[in-house]
Amino acid sequence: MKRTESQILNIRESQNHDYIYELQSKFPTINFKRLVKTESTYNGSKRTKTMESENIFIEGQIKKALTSVHLPTQAQILRRKFLYFSQNESKHEIYKFDDAKELTVKERFVIHYIGHATMLIQVSGFTILTDPIFYGLDRYYPEKTKSYPFIQYLPRIDVILITHNHRDHVDRRSLQELLEFYRTKMWSQPKVLVPMGDKKLLQTFGFLYITELDWFSRITIKGNRTIINFVSIPADQKSSRYQINPHKSLVTGWIINPEKEDVIFKYTGDTRSLSLPTQLAIDACIYNEITKKSYNIGSPEGNTNIPKIICFEPSGPNYTRCAVEANHQSSSYSALLKFIEIRNLSTISGIPIDSFLPRVKTVMFHHNKFQLGPDRFNEGKFVTKKLLNYLHLDDDILNKEYERQKRKLEKHLDREKLKDALPLPSRSVIANLPTHTSILVRSKDFIIQDIQTVLTQFDMDREKLRKLLIGYLVKNTVFPMIGERMTYEDLMKASFIDCEKYGGGNMQKELKIENTL
Repeated sequence: MKRTESQILNIRESQNHDYIYELQSKFPTINFKRLVKTESTYNGSKRTKTMESENIFIEGQIKKALTSVHLPTQAQILRRKFLYFSQNESKHEIYKFDDAKELTVKERFVIHYIGHATMLIQVSGFTILTDPIFYGLDRYYPEKTKSYPFIQYLPRIDVILITHNHRDHVDRRSLQELLEFYRTKMWSQPKVLVPMGDKKLLQTFGFLYITELDWFSRITIKGNRTIINFVSIPADQKSSRYQINPHKSLVTGWIINPEKEDVIFKYTGDTRSLSLPTQLAIDACIYNEITKKSYNIGSPEGNTNIPKIICFEPSGPNYTRCAVEANHQSSSYSALLKFIEIRNLSTISGIPIDSFLPRVKTVMFHHNKFQLGPDRFNEGKFVTKKLLNYLHLDDDILNKEYERQKRKLEKHLDREKLKDALPLPSRSVIANLPTHTSILVRSKDFIIQDIQTVLTQFDMDREKLRKLLIGYLVKNTVFPMIGERMTYEDLMKASFIDCEKYGGGNMQKELKIENTL
């Protein structure tokens, strides 16, 4: 369905600065907290580590040096280790190369994964683009995967959503080339929604229509025939362009609510796992937006119709967990988080959990465009398979496995032990690593920690809960390939086992879950 110029340009907006007070009034027992800006810095992040980004950078450079062809042959042990981690994935395991096109009359909505955190969402005649990046950053952070489709092949964008100002989410070259392409097509610029503190940055790129939003703020954008509400929600990261002067701007996620469509999107962005009270506040926002659906307005209490809730969640990095724990949510927690959110939505609304279970879907993104370590592109799938396998273990066996993983990490995370175990020509390079380094070990203890965190949140029989989790995660966790265009029907049919059809292997047999579905 091709949009006319008048359909595209007739966009009006209204911003609700008092949305947080509406939330507090409706949900008085929930704390909707905003960060306070003092001395030009947003305070209140629970992050305590300060060197994780620097450690990732150092490890990345050491890894490049150790795999260089110029090193002596004694370093081949390291080369083999890195190749093991990368698994030599082929293109058919990473890319799908679907063409981008306008939403057709028969399509309720479409999501198109372009790569990293860039997602194209088409719904209700609107086209939304998240955290656009189409290139590598520089020689220090080379691309491991390419974005697809490219700028000139995308449908016209109405709204760009920005979660934070890191260069792998706000890329000057990508955004300026998008503007240049629009100038050649004589198209008007898209509307850009950014966290508080990032408006000036986008203005320097050449954007004209920019709106900053604080947490728990809402903006309504109206087209000729549709209305979409955007709500800014908390996220926890260190905002900074070059890892200096952090927290000068906010980091956000977004709720996208097309009022007349039977769907709500939650785009989490790039965040560490949030506190349970903050997560509860976000889920209250989601439920509040559910009640604002046109078909729910005026409905008596208890008769609320639940739309499909599509949650875009970060899938790593996972390999470097000891370095990035403080600022990235793991694949395992992203998957398990949906169960906490469903419990929250049920508690807030009074609607049984069973009514939400088939309506909530997790779509993973943010995996491995850049070289942060020897991750596979599909490392998130590896973690999710481990998660499902661990969920089959009882508490005693799981605790023993956790202790085994801890001992393994203690041995391999120690720089001095690593240096002593390697040939002399490699030791001078290893000496530059952080004291505790994840460069040669795949951590799995965090998966067990995530399981234990979630299991303790539910007062029900553990065996029953594990089976429920396994069945839900398999049916409702999706890893799109780069360039994969998914319609509503595609997404509803997709499952974790279905994702594995590109990667080979019999997932259903491997996970032994036939009897739990």
